[in-house]
Amino acid sequence: MPEPVVLALSAAEPPPVPLAQLQAWFLTAMTAPGGAARGVALAQQRHGLAPGHVLKGGEQGVARLRIHADGYVQRLLECLQADYPVLRKVMGEELFDFFARAYIWRHPSTSTTLHDLGAGFAGFLAATQSGAGARAEALRFPIELAQLERARSEAARAPGLENQPQPLLPPGLELLLGGAQAWRVAPCTRLLAVTFPVCAFWEQLQVAPEGEAPPEPAAAPGFVAISRLHYRIVMHAVQPWQWYWLQALADGASLAQCARRAAVASGRPQDEVLADAMLWLPMAAAAGLIACDA
Repeated sequence: MPEPVVLALSAAEPPPVPLAQLQAWFLTAMTAPGGAARGVALAQQRHGLAPGHVLKGGEQGVARLRIHADGYVQRLLECLQADYPVLRKVMGEELFDFFARAYIWRHPSTSTTLHDLGAGFAGFLAATQSGAGARAEALRFPIELAQLERARSEAARAPGLENQPQPLLPPGLELLLGGAQAWRVAPCTRLLAVTFPVCAFWEQLQVAPEGEAPPEPAAAPGFVAISRLHYRIVMHAVQPWQWYWLQALADGASLAQCARRAAVASGRPQDEVLADAMLWLPMAAAAGLIACDA
C-alpha cells in the first residue's frame, strides 16, 4: 500500500486567515481616526495580523489601501456636506470639514442608509465644545443651525400626511365636545427649542447673493415646529404654550392633558390656554403639524 502524500505549507506562505478576521481587520484599517496609516497599525494590534498577511505588494499594498480609505472618508464627508449646506457656509468649508472628518472617525457609518450618518452631528459639535468657554459660546449658533438642518432632513423623509383622509371634526371643536378621536403629532413633525432665530436666518440665506451670508443674528429664544405639507417642508415659529402642547401630544397625552401640561409649562392659566387652543388647533391641523388616527 503506497505511503500517503503529506503536503506541507511553505514557510513563506502564511496560513489561511478566517474571513471574519479579515473583515474586522479591513474595517479597522479603513475607519480608524487619523487615516489608513494609523488604521493599519491599529488593525495589527487588535486582530493580530501584520499587513503582509492581508495585503499583497508590501508598501504598495498599504498605499493602495490608503487610497481606498481616503476615498471612503471623502464619500462620507460629501454626504455630510450635502446634509448641512447652510452650516458649512456659516462655519466655512475648512472648519466644517475638520469637524466632519472628526465626526466620521468617531462615529463611523453603521447603517444601511447614509441618511443616518449625520443624525448625531449636532450633538457631536456640542460635545466637543463642552467646557470650552468663549469658543463654546461662538459655536452655539452653528450647533442650532445643525439641529435645524437635521430636523428639515428628517421631516422630508418621514411618513407624511399626503393622501390621508381628513378627520370628521376639527381638533378645536372636538376639544369642546369632548370627542374621542386619537389626535397625534404628525410623524413628519419635528420640534426645536432654540436660542437664536435660526429659521429666519435660514430663509434669509436662501435669497442671499452667491457667496454672501447675512450676519449672525443676536440671541432670541424661541420655539420652532417643522413639518411637511403637500411634499414641501414648512417651518413655523410657535408660541411657548403651543410648543409645550405639541410636545405633550408627542408623548401620547390627550387633548385635555395637553392643555394642562402646556398651561403649567408656559405659566399661563389653563382656561386661557384652552380658549386659545380652540382657535389654534384647526390651524395646526391644516399646517400638517397634527393628525388624527380615527
